Amino acid sequence: MTEPITLADDPDLAHLIDLLDMLRGPEVASLWGEGDYSIGKKFASRLRPILNGQGRPQDVDYLAVYVLKYLGKDNTHIPQEQITKWLRGVNGLPAAGHAWVEDATRTAWILVTRYSLPRWRGSGTQGEHWLTAP
Repeated sequence: MTEPITLADDPDLAHLIDLLDMLRGPEVASLWGEGDYSIGKKFASRLRPILNGQGRPQDVDYLAVYVLKYLGKDNTHIPQEQITKWLRGVNGLPAAGHAWVEDATRTAWILVTRYSLPRWRGSGTQGEHWLTAP
């Protein structure tokens, strides 16, 4: 069993949470959706254990994947214009929405590779495939 991952353990995770805090909360259905289709519910299911100090690697991984899938550049779920509209304190400034998406995507990718890469690599060791390449 692995130790819980807290915001103090991973500054990239803490940064991603700070970015998410810039958006309006899950009560804004026009951003997150409603009912069974609420993207906010997906985020909350992974954020709660992390914020309660009980996050597991898979919680961080899924949260980061959700950011890439639902909030990342050129996604089809929540477009950048919606993110720009619901960012706190920027008054709809398009450059702020663009910067938010770029930062969130980059941070999420760092977390995905940190917490998923061992699983993606499989049973091999780091760089193993390159040692046997022709």
